[in-house]
Amino acid sequence: KKQDGAVAMEMQPLKSAEGGDVEERERKRSSGPKKEKSVLQGKLTKLAVQIGKAGLVMSAVTVIILVLYFVIETFVVQGRPWLAECTPVYVQYWVKFFIIGVTVLVVAVPEGLPLAVTISLAYSVK
Repeated sequence: KKQDGAVAMEMQPLKSAEGGDVEERERKRSSGPKKEKSVLQGKLTKLAVQIGKAGLVMSAVTVIILVLYFVIETFVVQGRPWLAECTPVYVQYWVKFFIIGVTVLVVAVPEGLPLAVTISLAYSVK
């Protein structure tokens, strides 16, 4: 087509190597029979989700307990005031507590075992 003396090209849909449209290929894939989960797979998936949720709750509880214990022990029992120059030390403790909580969460899920081992090794090398 000509527009204002210039040649304009029409956009054509991309063709795959098989010669069909990409959209047609996607329709063929989606129209095929879908594999349904067996009863055991469904129950295992449900159990894995429940374990993940329980691990998340336990890791949050662990972090909260550790932080509360540190704050009560340091500032109430020992009676230390909050010093601005000690803030990095306090933050370092809180990061350690957070790492422990993440480790609890990762260990709770079986797929997270390699990550837990990596965290443990990295922490022990320090």
